[in-house]
Amino acid sequence: MAGPKEQDRGGRRRKVNGEGTIFQRSSDGLWIGAAYVHTASGRIERKRVSSRSFEETRAKLVRLQSNNEQGIPVPDRSVTVADYMAHWLAGVAQERRPTTHQGYETVVRLHIVPILGKKRLDRLTGADVRHFMATVRAKCLCCANGKNAWRNPGGEPCCRDGHPCCKRHPTVRHVQFIHAVLRNALQSAWREELVPRNVAQLVKVPTPKYKVGRGLPVSEAKALLKAAEGTRWYPLYVTAATLGLRHGELLGLRWQDLDFEGATLTVEQTVARAGGRLYIGPAKTDESAATIPLPKVTRRVLLEHRRRQDEERAFAREVWQDHDLVFPSTIGTPMEPRNLSREFTKLRERAGMPGVRLHDLRHTVVSLLLDLGTPPHVVQAIARHADIDVTMTIYAHTNLDAMRQALDAIEWEDL
Repeated sequence: MAGPKEQDRGGRRRKVNGEGTIFQRSSDGLWIGAAYVHTASGRIERKRVSSRSFEETRAKLVRLQSNNEQGIPVPDRSVTVADYMAHWLAGVAQERRPTTHQGYETVVRLHIVPILGKKRLDRLTGADVRHFMATVRAKCLCCANGKNAWRNPGGEPCCRDGHPCCKRHPTVRHVQFIHAVLRNALQSAWREELVPRNVAQLVKVPTPKYKVGRGLPVSEAKALLKAAEGTRWYPLYVTAATLGLRHGELLGLRWQDLDFEGATLTVEQTVARAGGRLYIGPAKTDESAATIPLPKVTRRVLLEHRRRQDEERAFAREVWQDHDLVFPSTIGTPMEPRNLSREFTKLRERAGMPGVRLHDLRHTVVSLLLDLGTPPHVVQAIARHADIDVTMTIYAHTNLDAMRQALDAIEWEDL
């Protein structure tokens, strides 16, 4: 039986503080549940839940009170998903690298806000996220990016202005990235106590299967470098093939990072384009920032390159803008990565290797060193791979000739 303090004068049981109440609204028949709970701002407020049925309202009220007892506050700011995404990009995501932040901003602007932007952040559900991901997988990229399709007169009309559709859909990797951006933003909202849980974590998306690039066989690497001899970029290609530096690391390399007497090279920064401008930033990862030995052949080529760069500087005179870069533009400024890509395209066509990528030169050093009998863990340190499995996979892709030779040694007489 209820105690004396829990009964009113008529002997009826009174509600205990925090127990909550449920009533039916006469105007529309909606069942309303209400209870005093803690909010994200630290106040205790009376919050309501509602439903068309008594049982569902009671279940919502019990869940509300249960969260309150577990110390999970109720969000008390009615912000939309679009509002919070703008806040997240301006604050939390600004701590990321410029290229990463640009990728986040693009996903938010082209995918998340158009579909989920008007929904209240604290009312976002797992079902909303599942519907969002299904919509992302189904839409064509030309419409998602706000661009007309490639000229395709016979194609079906695009959902924008009747233009032909590109019929290209987001890849598994693209879908995973979009989901990751939403999940990261909602995790930040959860830490700020704006949502009771991260509903994006309830939705699983397929994991892409990554293909590890291949390095060039030594014969192809030599042919490519032979075709580059005499060009301004020959020293860059030699450095890429012998040290395995990435695209941006090559363009960010400074003379102060080279120790010719100690025969070492230190990777500290990278050049990339983000937000419509070039920027110089830190190395890609902690593993990327490292000091590695400088081979004799690379040291010899770079010393000759420095002599020629001194001549370029003298010829440019006051036009030269010194950034201490090893591979700058013709006036000393950071080189535009797209210009380097265009130069490499010309080189591979000249060498008769249309399918070769500049990044393949980074992987070439892996095959070269392992062929020479270098221990795999040493090769991993030189290539600055986070996982030795990546190192060995690259070698397996490249070393087809060795595998063929081993298989050809099998004779029927031996079986």
